[in-house]
Amino acid sequence: MWWSKAALVVGLLVLGPAGCGFQPMYARPDPQNASPVVAELAGIRVLGIQDRQGQILRNALVSRMNPLGEPGRSTYSLSVQLTQNQENLAERSDGKASLGRMFITATFSLTESQKEKPIFSGTSRSVVSYRLLDPTYGSTAVERDAENRALGDVAEDIRSQVASYFANGKRSRGPQP
Repeated sequence: MWWSKAALVVGLLVLGPAGCGFQPMYARPDPQNASPVVAELAGIRVLGIQDRQGQILRNALVSRMNPLGEPGRSTYSLSVQLTQNQENLAERSDGKASLGRMFITATFSLTESQKEKPIFSGTSRSVVSYRLLDPTYGSTAVERDAENRALGDVAEDIRSQVASYFANGKRSRGPQP
C-alpha cells in the first residue's frame, strides 16, 4: 500500500507543475507555441543609435525584443533618437555637487520594412538620481551606473509600448503620433 501513495506523490510532483503553466526558466521557447506579440517583436530590427549611450540602448532593445538574436529577415525596423540632460540637485559645504539627476529621453518610430511611413511612434523617458562621490573615479562610476539604469528603463518601456501596440491590434489603430 505504501507504494501506491508514493506513486501518487511522484505523479503529482511530475504532472502538477505542467497543469499550472510551469515553464523551465532556461528552456528555449517553442516557435510554434509563441504568442503573436512575441512573433511580431522577434521580427523587429533595431537600427543603429549614435554614441555610446545609443549602443547600450540598442543592445538592451535587441535582447528584450528577441532574446534569440536579430532576425535574418526583418518585418519591421525601429529607429530611436536619444537626448540626455544632467543637473546637480545639492551642494556640499565646499561648493561641489553631492547629488545629481539624469534625464534620458528616447523618441522612437516603428516602420514596416517595405514602407517608409512609420506605423507607430512614441516617446520614453527615464529620470535617475545618483549621489556624487569625492574621488573622480567614484563619481564617474556612479554616473555610468545611473546611465545604465536609465537606459535599461527606457529599453523596457519602448518594448512595452511596442508590444502593447501589437497586442491591441496594430491594423485597427493606424499610425500614432
